[in-house]
Amino acid sequence: MAGMPMEYLNIHTKNFTNFRNENNLPKLNARGSAVGALRKLTGRNAWRNIDYFSDSSWRSYLDRAAELNTTPNGVFGIKMHFNQYDEHMLQRGLTADYWNAPIKWLRISRDNEVRQAISLVRAEQSNQWNSNMSSTTEPIYNEQQIVDALQTISSANRGWDAYFSQHAINPMHVTYEQLTRDMDATIRRIMGHINTPIESVPAPQTKRQSDGASAQWERQFLDARPEFESRAATIER
Repeated sequence: MAGMPMEYLNIHTKNFTNFRNENNLPKLNARGSAVGALRKLTGRNAWRNIDYFSDSSWRSYLDRAAELNTTPNGVFGIKMHFNQYDEHMLQRGLTADYWNAPIKWLRISRDNEVRQAISLVRAEQSNQWNSNMSSTTEPIYNEQQIVDALQTISSANRGWDAYFSQHAINPMHVTYEQLTRDMDATIRRIMGHINTPIESVPAPQTKRQSDGASAQWERQFLDARPEFESRAATIER
């Protein structure tokens, strides 16, 4: 009912690879084909750059993604981080208006940004981005990587702030903490926001990955870097 909101602008996922294999979109341009062949020979992912795809083929991909994933009630959803939206649409002269449909914006943030940064670092190290994926490496605490992740989060928030301000957009705002504290009520609010009331909220398809290790990392990080205490507003110490 919510239009299958996945990361269609993320070109580094298995979902994207599977979509290309099944739909032959987007197509590699001459440069992408040459680089892709070389990367395959060395056992690496064949595409890591949006410039490897032609503009026309990328637009065809966006059209096809919407065509295949619009739910029967006429809704197409898309989840995107600001860097994905910026690099793969805005810098190509495209906005969410591309699909020529009414838009409802939902912004999801996290009150405890230190814990968000820790989750990002653990996911990048282990290559486990949700509970349905297997970890390839056991994460190791790294203070500088957490600092870098906090900078990434700040940059993304500034990007969204500027974009919404420039386009006079007032998105519905939901926090991670609201979702985990009362998922049923929060999902109902979201579905009401997109004019698609829902009778019953299904169980989530993934589980929370936050655990004792994340809490330990948080305590260790804030002991070493107390200047980031204000970005861990929900911490219980």
